[in-house]
Amino acid sequence: MREPIVFIGDSITELWGFHRAGTFEAYNLIPRGGSGQTARWITMRFRRDLEETRARGVHLLCGVNDIGRNEGFFVPADEIARTLAGMLDEARAMGVKAWIGSIMPAASIPWNPEVRDASAMIAAVNAWLRDHAHEHGATFIDYHAVLATETGGLRPEYGTDGLHLSPAGYAAIEPLMLAALGRIPPPTPGGVGRGAAKVRRRWIGLAVAAAALLGAAAVLVLGAR
Repeated sequence: MREPIVFIGDSITELWGFHRAGTFEAYNLIPRGGSGQTARWITMRFRRDLEETRARGVHLLCGVNDIGRNEGFFVPADEIARTLAGMLDEARAMGVKAWIGSIMPAASIPWNPEVRDASAMIAAVNAWLRDHAHEHGATFIDYHAVLATETGGLRPEYGTDGLHLSPAGYAAIEPLMLAALGRIPPPTPGGVGRGAAKVRRRWIGLAVAAAALLGAAAVLVLGAR
């Protein structure tokens, strides 16, 4: 049986485990999401969650509640990044393999209209994670690229309120997540699977053979004349 991987995060993780419970059960993933929790709050339970679940892998996904000022004050992007890096360092010190997901796209914070630069802050934290997560022993997973509009908002078909994901949104990012975690094979270059490539090669072969037959028939007809 595959070793468990615990998913630690906020409401995005909590709802992921609820809406897609079948995926978590099938791949031995443990959801530990806490609605409304900032990254700083999550640091207070991070080690406990790892120890209680005895997971040898952790998927970390949080930071949007810091941007939403859930503790009542502004938190700059670089401070959010430092908090996330601290948890990754703790996982590495415990011998736990780590993955960290990008903050999901959002044009605004639904519960705090005073936050005017949500998409820019999300982009800043994600850029830091993309460039530096490996320095802290973690693999970065770019969910934002799958879910975002050209302006950095959440695509309507993937969300419920402009920030939280719908079941369709979770389904859209699960292949990326499962491949990154090694639960399924990664996609082949160009997005064509082995089966599809095999079928394509077969049709190409048939087309070449058909062209050769037509060419031979044409030679016979001209010779008969």
